[in-house]
Amino acid sequence: MLKNVFVCAVLVLTALAVPLPAYGAAGRDGKKIIVADANSTHHLNLYVAFEKGFFKKRGLDVEIKQTGSGVAAVVGGEADIVFNCPTGVITPIAKGQNITIIAQVKIPCTSVLVASVNAPFKKPEDLNGRQLAGLSNTCCAVIAIRDTLKKRYNTEFTLTALAPGAALAALESNAVEGAILEEPFVAEALLLKDAAGKAKYRAYFDGRSAGADGKVEPNLAGENPPCRTINANKDFVKNRTREAKAFIEAVDEADKLIRKNPVADDIVAVAQKYVPNVSRQAIINSNPKLGFQIKLDTRGLIGYAQALVNQGTIANNPGDALFAPEFKGITW
Repeated sequence: MLKNVFVCAVLVLTALAVPLPAYGAAGRDGKKIIVADANSTHHLNLYVAFEKGFFKKRGLDVEIKQTGSGVAAVVGGEADIVFNCPTGVITPIAKGQNITIIAQVKIPCTSVLVASVNAPFKKPEDLNGRQLAGLSNTCCAVIAIRDTLKKRYNTEFTLTALAPGAALAALESNAVEGAILEEPFVAEALLLKDAAGKAKYRAYFDGRSAGADGKVEPNLAGENPPCRTINANKDFVKNRTREAKAFIEAVDEADKLIRKNPVADDIVAVAQKYVPNVSRQAIINSNPKLGFQIKLDTRGLIGYAQALVNQGTIANNPGDALFAPEFKGITW
């Protein structure tokens, strides 16, 4: 049985929350860079940069603090940087809060629809009216899949908002008919077997998996949609620009190392150290899918902002104002 690990930084993971250093009116004292983090294999580049000494060799004193309220910590100045699902950052940016996007974490979004191998989903229209589990209505993957179904297939599902581990548990108990899961939960689900030792679940409509007719099903999430972003307190970026840029240089070095061999023993070991409740095999199966890069997909991210406008979550699309001007020409 999958161990319930709630990894998306959009969630408020109070069980993981650890108090962060207090800020004064002029910002946090000292030169340490505080990263507010919620453990996730999607943040593997952060952990590799830290464990391999890529921050230290650039003279940076980085501290990773586990908290379930990373975006709020950065907005409030208790932390400098947070790795987060972009829709969770676009909203405070649109509301004029003190946070900005400085770099991409990874592309593409690896969340897909997972359901029983015997689910009656032969074509996208079969999802009409189905009860699916997913992180939230503002989750990037939920937005992408829902928009495609509406625009191309005149189809809409009903969402039960659940964290990934809870979503898989709901699928196991037949409380929902499918679950939109991110890695490594997809990998964990695909490892589950029935009493006969056969796979219980498969991915649907991900542009890679084949249906009963042997044909590859359409990709409902679109081609290479952007995933998580690296986000920072605006004052931190303005007042400590050199350090902010050096931080991203270190992450970029980690990206290149991971891409060289995402299943190397030392890389997998780092993932296991920071996300211990995910199985080693799930990490091995999912790591190659995590396309770490610092270059921002500005068009895709602005598209997410427009989706949030369309659903009434924010009033206006910030456009290029989503991104830190100090990083123009570097990450966008």
